[in-house]
Amino acid sequence: MYFKKKISLVTLIFLVLFINVFAMNEQNLNKSDQSAIKTSPNIQTLKAKPITVPKQVIILDDFIKVNSQDTIKVETIQFPLMTEAQQQFVIKTISDYRSTKIKLFIDAFYNRDLVKDQFYQDFPYIQDWYFEIVFQSQTELSLKLLNYEFTGGAHGNTSVKNFNFDLVNFKTYALTDKVKNLNLDTLANYCTDYCQKNQIPIFDEKVQANPNLLKIWNFAKDGILLTFPQYSIAPYSSGIIEIYIPNDKLNELKNTK
Repeated sequence: MYFKKKISLVTLIFLVLFINVFAMNEQNLNKSDQSAIKTSPNIQTLKAKPITVPKQVIILDDFIKVNSQDTIKVETIQFPLMTEAQQQFVIKTISDYRSTKIKLFIDAFYNRDLVKDQFYQDFPYIQDWYFEIVFQSQTELSLKLLNYEFTGGAHGNTSVKNFNFDLVNFKTYALTDKVKNLNLDTLANYCTDYCQKNQIPIFDEKVQANPNLLKIWNFAKDGILLTFPQYSIAPYSSGIIEIYIPNDKLNELKNTK
């Protein structure tokens, strides 16, 4: 009899402790709903309302979580060959572009919440930023900033932004700075031939000599790399098309006049 009472008492104490722990966790969750909290050095939860979303979002964390299911992942990047001033110039240029895109993405979270459609809200939004360095020296840097984004539909999409830096003069290069007298018609023809030879389906019979279609480029030591994002010249199934053009071929694509 004494043994049974002792077990009952232990059970009761355990139950009381469990209820207290549960209540404390519930209280902490309620607090987290009221304001933004940083759950680890690299994870931040945003709880802003649409009217309080800032016009520009400066991201310093590697991982940002929104509304318990939606996430933004931002890859950090190191430039060991650069001076501190050069790093600040590069990072600010990238952040100015990226923060605008992140702000639009955060707006999409709340636009979805306002619709109040269960099917529309039943999947997480994802934004994933990462880099590809094409060329780096102590005087120049060329990289691609890629963004995989999913906001519903059959699949996500990856966008590409190029950055080409002159680290000596603290400015970015235009394609004409690197390749003088480049003829866009012959460049487009070269890209068309490349796709045909590699059996890459494109929308039209040929790539158009449109500056907007040929604007994503990066320089390397011995040439340039053209990038065509999804849907720019080809269907989604063709993926991101990259065409490397060596310097000797670029000389053939220049105006002869």
